[in-house]
Amino acid sequence: MRYSIELKKFLYSQYFFGGLRIALGVSLPAVLSLLVLHDADLGFTIATGALGACVVDMPGPLKYKHNEMLACSVLGFLSALATGLATFNVFALWSTVVALTFVLSLTVVYGNRWPQIGFATLFMMVVTLEEHFTPAHALSNAALILAGGLWYTYWATLLLRWQAYRIEKQALAESVFACADYLLARADFYDIDADLDECYRNLVAKQIAAVELQDAAREIVLRNLPKIERGKLDPRRVALFNLFINSVDLHELFVGTHTDYPLLRSTFGNADVMLFYRDLVRKAALDLEEIGLAVLQNRKPDSRMSMKAEMRAIEYEIELMRKRALPETNPEAYAAVSATFRRIWSGIRLIEKTKKAVANPGDTVQTAMRIDRRLSRFLSGRRVPLRQIFSNLTMASPSFRHALRVTIGVAVGFLVGRVLPLTNAYWIVMTTLIIMKPGYSLTKQRNTQRIVGTAIGCTVSIALILLVKSPAVLIAFMFASMVMSYSLLLFNYGASVVFTSSYVLLLFHLLAPGSLRIVGERAIDTGIGCALAIAASHLFPYWEYRLMGKLVDDMLAATRQYLETSWWWSDKPAAPATGTAPDRDFRYRLARKNVHVAFANLAQAFRRMMIEPKAHQKFVPELNDMLVQSHVLAAQITAAAPLLHSVAVQEATDGAQALQRALSAVSDNLTRAQAGEPPPENQAETTKQLTRELDSMVVDLEQSGARPPEFVSEIKLLAHQCKQMLAASFLIRKDAGVIRLPAP
Repeated sequence: MRYSIELKKFLYSQYFFGGLRIALGVSLPAVLSLLVLHDADLGFTIATGALGACVVDMPGPLKYKHNEMLACSVLGFLSALATGLATFNVFALWSTVVALTFVLSLTVVYGNRWPQIGFATLFMMVVTLEEHFTPAHALSNAALILAGGLWYTYWATLLLRWQAYRIEKQALAESVFACADYLLARADFYDIDADLDECYRNLVAKQIAAVELQDAAREIVLRNLPKIERGKLDPRRVALFNLFINSVDLHELFVGTHTDYPLLRSTFGNADVMLFYRDLVRKAALDLEEIGLAVLQNRKPDSRMSMKAEMRAIEYEIELMRKRALPETNPEAYAAVSATFRRIWSGIRLIEKTKKAVANPGDTVQTAMRIDRRLSRFLSGRRVPLRQIFSNLTMASPSFRHALRVTIGVAVGFLVGRVLPLTNAYWIVMTTLIIMKPGYSLTKQRNTQRIVGTAIGCTVSIALILLVKSPAVLIAFMFASMVMSYSLLLFNYGASVVFTSSYVLLLFHLLAPGSLRIVGERAIDTGIGCALAIAASHLFPYWEYRLMGKLVDDMLAATRQYLETSWWWSDKPAAPATGTAPDRDFRYRLARKNVHVAFANLAQAFRRMMIEPKAHQKFVPELNDMLVQSHVLAAQITAAAPLLHSVAVQEATDGAQALQRALSAVSDNLTRAQAGEPPPENQAETTKQLTRELDSMVVDLEQSGARPPEFVSEIKLLAHQCKQMLAASFLIRKDAGVIRLPAP
């Protein structure tokens, strides 16, 4: 690993900037209250409100972030007030905590940022559990928490507006880095020593990450479209918009490089051409990574990376294959290796184009895609149907079951904290709330990370307390831990817990120096909270496989729609042959985005299921194979789309009916897979017949001599891709015929 590059990516990323913003926003009220007013309690209470509001200060559109932090602050005020008023009696307090926990945990039904808002509100509730308030004190405490929330809301909003352009660039850079990581995973397929199954697992993981970060960038970029200023579009915005479009197109191009890797490995083995491909793809990934770094660091990309040697070597190898009559003796292998070269070559050209645009952003005057209202269809909705929470008050709802589990865990944790010595109810409850997630797998994962992270954090804190006697140095360590805690929270929770535990324990030591007892108490509380969370996660379980039926259906439907949208010359209603080029391009891009999102959703659910107990892992081989074949099918559709359009422009060939029948069979396989119909016994023979028809079409076209050689090459490649699609769709239908998941 190139640690210097990874360190640069982190230090210039939105995560580190966000961690710095949160740490300053949370600590400033406490520091000012202590230094100016000499009132540590006042500062701590205001900082509590800021801590709650910062929970929803995560990467996303600024348009909604202000409202979300404001809602969090107001709900936190009401929650803290209700809890504070109930502290006069243990039973009243317990009842209030239980009621609030259930209602706020149920807000997960709304999705988007509501789970974070619900957790932040519960956090503001939890910090009042160990206090005893009069009504007046309860109101003043809640008001100070509200003040802290409002302070952080407008502190963050001001900085976010000031740094809006910078934040947009950071989100785009993350998307570019994800595309580079996907490329590196793709390069491993050309390494004969790399296990093919492991390559597929890694590729699926990188595909999920790429889709997630593309979605995050899309939400920011498309909500800040270039606007006309002084009679022309803002060139900076145009440059960012084009960078996003190019990064998505790059991902598409390299998804389309997928080919028959078992065939390549069996045909070429460790031949030079495989090594050249591997090195070329890796160089392209590094070049793409350099573009992302240049965007982050606001500089021109370094152009020292050259891929000419690998490109020329591959061209030479392909020419040797042609001279040795490989197209006649093994047409499938030749088509695979030559088509891959064409796609990679197109990708490298787009990388060069993107690099030039990043180097000279002021020269960009035209958008890479037409800007109009239809782009809003690429964005996810943010409306909150208030009545939806009432329709989920049933055991059939996963959200309702989650709310019950959290409520029971919190209720028991509160009682344990009040009964057992050396324990603190608020810390036990907080640990339980942090760990418990809607799914068992996520809860189990968080539980392990929490225990290990807390143990390391406590050990480091004790070492610092024993070795460092200077309060100033400890404060510096505490602030650095705060920054790292919030910086790592989104992508490395285990490391984030280490720094969180460290800064919290250092804070308590600075407030009450000379005692290590609190470290032991926090460790005990964390252990109890973790045990309660994992125990409660087994109550009313709603295992992941019960939710996967809809995700499978969505993925199959999205793939079929993608095929038919790409199939511009089809006579199917879903794939209209009419319409302008921008209209077709828009429909294609939307279908492409939908298929990637549907694939990522199913792949994530499958990974979560694999963490659950084996007794609740259903149809693992079939679902795993379906994921692989779906990615293969989508990749082949992506690669075939421009060729289908080219064939349509140059009119149908005499054998075009073979292409029509093959694509119709692929669409039919997906339709019947949605219905759960297994392939008939003669399906293999039908597929072979369609394959023979495609081969005959190519032979007839070559023998006729009526078409240019370039067109004949395109038809050859298209026939090869159709064969790959037929094989993948047949296997998908076969898997779907076995899988019997609960109905969506």
